[in-house]
Amino acid sequence: MPALRLALPEPERLVADHGGLVWALCRRLDPEPEDAWQEAWEKLLRALPRFDPGGTASVRTWLMTVVHRHLVDRHRRRTVRGDVLEADDVVDPGPGASARLGTAQDSAALERALALLPEPWRRVVVLHHLHEVPLERIAAEEGLPVGTVKSRLHRGRAALLEALT
Repeated sequence: MPALRLALPEPERLVADHGGLVWALCRRLDPEPEDAWQEAWEKLLRALPRFDPGGTASVRTWLMTVVHRHLVDRHRRRTVRGDVLEADDVVDPGPGASARLGTAQDSAALERALALLPEPWRRVVVLHHLHEVPLERIAAEEGLPVGTVKSRLHRGRAALLEALT
């Protein structure tokens, strides 16, 4: 009996299903989210043939990994060039996040508080709490020890609590 070969997802379906998630990550972690979003989709669509639909990673997990790595690369390029990063006042929470955050007023307050965090803390808080990326994966993709990621998460939470109270 021949093995069942699973089909790759269609690009249009990927954008329709995960575009908001990619946008939310780009919006929170990059000072130029429009450029980051377009570049991320270019990278995703070029990498799509390498995705193994029968493998252990779900499409969402694979997609978030590719996008996160792309954003890390963009951040490193900005850091090397010495570009100044400025956070926006209000950041788009993305689809589904508002249900977890509560009312629109609570969401806006959280977004303002997130924008005040130093970028390393904000990256970990956003990835772990809003995009549910495990700390071990964040550490691996950022090239950091897990302890460093945990301390950034702790400091980020403390700063958020202070900003929100």
